[in-house]
Amino acid sequence: MDNLSESSTGSSAVLAAAAEYELELRGERQAEGVAAAKRRQEPGQMLPGKKRIGWPRAVGPAELTTLRRLVDEGISITEAARILKIARSTAYTALALKPVPCTVKTHPQSP
Repeated sequence: MDNLSESSTGSSAVLAAAAEYELELRGERQAEGVAAAKRRQEPGQMLPGKKRIGWPRAVGPAELTTLRRLVDEGISITEAARILKIARSTAYTALALKPVPCTVKTHPQSP
């Protein structure tokens, strides 16, 4: 026995058609976004004024030099991170990276 009336089957068909149309539009927009992202990743095609995509680095060369100096002076990495107002995990990650050439001139100590 069929409990569906003609009006309910008609409105179901309309809703199904609208859902199918929306699904098709969403797929097109996603494909456009993927293509745009691939174009931005190609060399020389980054966003204007950006050298890389992602979060900005929390520790620049000056902060890294200061962090290394503090740790070399005997301050713990945790305390050095507090002084520089960066996360402790960020400090450990920065120290694990290859050393940055230091531009600070040191004077030889006299005997």
